[in-house]
Amino acid sequence: MSKFLYIVVIKAGGIVKNKFDKYTKNPRKVNEEILLKIINLNVSTEIGKKYNFKNIKSIEDFKKNFPLTDYSFYEDYIKRMGEGEKNILISKNIKYFGHTSGTTGKQKLIPVTKESRKIASKYMAFYSNRVCYESFKENWTYGRGVLISDIVNTNYTKSGIPICSATSGGMNGIKYIIPFLFTSPLEVMKITDKEAALYLHLLFALEESSLMYISGVFISNILDFFRVLEEKYQLLVRDIRKGRVNNKINIDEKTRTALNKLLSPNVSRAEKLEEEFNKGFKGIAKRIWPRLLYIETVTGANFSIYDDKVNYYTASLPIYSPSYASTEAMIGINPYINKIRYVIILDTAFYEFIPIEKGEVNANKTLNIDELEIGKKYEIVITNNAGLYRYRIGDVIKVVGYYNNCPEVEFMYRKNQVLNMVSEKTNEEHLTDAIRGTMKKLNINLIDYTTEPDNSITPGRYIFYFEFKDKISKNQIKVPRVIINNKNIRKVITSNCQNNDM
Repeated sequence: MSKFLYIVVIKAGGIVKNKFDKYTKNPRKVNEEILLKIINLNVSTEIGKKYNFKNIKSIEDFKKNFPLTDYSFYEDYIKRMGEGEKNILISKNIKYFGHTSGTTGKQKLIPVTKESRKIASKYMAFYSNRVCYESFKENWTYGRGVLISDIVNTNYTKSGIPICSATSGGMNGIKYIIPFLFTSPLEVMKITDKEAALYLHLLFALEESSLMYISGVFISNILDFFRVLEEKYQLLVRDIRKGRVNNKINIDEKTRTALNKLLSPNVSRAEKLEEEFNKGFKGIAKRIWPRLLYIETVTGANFSIYDDKVNYYTASLPIYSPSYASTEAMIGINPYINKIRYVIILDTAFYEFIPIEKGEVNANKTLNIDELEIGKKYEIVITNNAGLYRYRIGDVIKVVGYYNNCPEVEFMYRKNQVLNMVSEKTNEEHLTDAIRGTMKKLNINLIDYTTEPDNSITPGRYIFYFEFKDKISKNQIKVPRVIINNKNIRKVITSNCQNNDM
C-alpha cells in the first residue's frame, strides 16, 4: 500500500510540476487570472458589495478600489464569521481558522476554506515529493518516513469552527493515509504534550530500520528530535526491547493501550540500536537508519543557525527546504534540493510587492509579479482564496533569480520582528549573522537564544540569553561582560543598542 501511494503521489507530482512550469512562463497573466477568479467568486459577499467587486476587471481596478490592509482591518469580520455568519469575506464555507504563531504581536485567526487548503496541499503533498524522488531516485526505497507534526485542535469558535495551526489543519486532511506514509500512528499525532509526542515519534521511527526520510515543520523541530534521542536513548531502547510504552511518558491510558497494541518486543533491534548509541551520537542517523536519504524541513534565514547542529547528528545528509508558506498563503515552492530559494506559486494567491528602499518601506505604489528586480528586497502583499485582500503579511523577501519568468526569492525577515529601541531597526537577518559569527569565532555549541531590550541604563542596550549544549568555563568566553549562572545559561550584554555587532 505504501509503495502504491508513493507511485500515485510521484505521478501526481509530475502533473503538478508540468502545470507549474507552464504557469511560470507567463506569471503576470496567470496571477491576474487568479485575482479575477477570487474577485468574481466573492462579488455577492459583504466585502464584495462594499468595494464594488462587480466592476473590477483588472489589477489596476482592484488597486484603485481596495486599500492595503493589515489584520486590524479584518478582526470584526473574522469575529462574526467565527460566530457563524456567512458570506462576509468569502462566499465559501470556512473549514477551520488557522492561528498564527504570534511572533510579531498577538495571535491572529486566519480563515481557511476547503478550496484554499486543497490548492496549497497539491504543492506540499505532490510537488515537493516529486522533487525528492527525482533527486534521490537511484536510492529511492518507497519506505516510510517520520513526520514530526500533529493534528491537534487548539479550540473552537462559538459556532463550532475548529481553530488550529495551519500544519495541524493540513494534517487532518490526510489523516487516513498517515499509517502508510509515516511511522508515527495517528494517536501520536493527537497528543498535546509536545515532549511526550516527540518521544513517541522517536519510538516508532526507531522501530523502522528502513526509514527513508525525516520531516518536520522547521529545522529546530528536527534538532529537538535528535536531542531527545540523545537524552532518552536508554529509555527508548528499553521500550523497544519490551514492546511497550513506559509509564514515565505523559499520555492517557486509552492512548497508551492503543499504542501498545502496535508494539511488540524487538530484542534484536534494541541490541543493534544500543550498540550504535554506545559509539556516540555524531553521525548517528545513518548508523541506525542506513537507508535514510534526506531531511525535509524549512530552514534558511534565522533558522540556519540550527543547520550545523543537525548536520552533527546526520553526517550532513541533504536538507531539503520545500516551501515558503505562512498561515495566510502558500507563497513559494523550492525546486532545488541543494539550494534554499523559492519560486513564487502563482495560483495560490495574487501578489503585490512593496519595495524596501534603504531599509524603509515605500507603500505609495505596489509592484506586480513581472516588475521585480534581482537583488532588491520587497514586502509581500497577498490576496488569497480565503478572504484576505491586499493583505500585508509582514514578510520581506529578496529576489535572487528567475525560474522561467517567475521570481525566485529568499525569505529575509519579518518586517515587524525587529529590535528597535532607538530606530536602528535591527532585524532577524542582523541577529542571525551576528550570532552565527560569534558562535563560530568562539567555537561554542549553541542550543538556542532569545533577547530583550533593557532601558534601565543610558544608552539603552539589548540583553541576549544563550543556552549552550556543553559546559564551558569562563576563560573560554572572549566576549566582554559575560555573566554565567549555575544553569549553564549565558547572559551576554552588548555595549549599547546603537551597535548591531555583538
